[in-house]
Amino acid sequence: MAKDDYDVLVFKILTYLYRKFKDNYIDDMYLFPFTNDFPVQESYFISIFEDLEEKGYIKNLVLTKAWGGDIVNYDLSKLQITGDGIAYLRDNSRMKKLINLIKEARAIMSLWN
Repeated sequence: MAKDDYDVLVFKILTYLYRKFKDNYIDDMYLFPFTNDFPVQESYFISIFEDLEEKGYIKNLVLTKAWGGDIVNYDLSKLQITGDGIAYLRDNSRMKKLINLIKEARAIMSLWN
């Protein structure tokens, strides 16, 4: 899967929010578009968050919209994963495949070091 694939980005977002929830881990510089972890346009990036909130996987998404409905500002600092988001991470077969791929890649990378 490509780094900008929807499922990959959802996995990264939900995993980060779950870790933040569980460990009170905070890296305020992680959730940004145009980065190595999220190499996507801002509009695509925000639409993923809107979709995740609509599905009930996250809460506390703050969007400021102009009169025409365009998003002019957003705040992700209060985002939280929900119970449904945690269940999605745990139960989704595509996510399990992705987790296994990441574990395999880490094992391979550790051989090179």
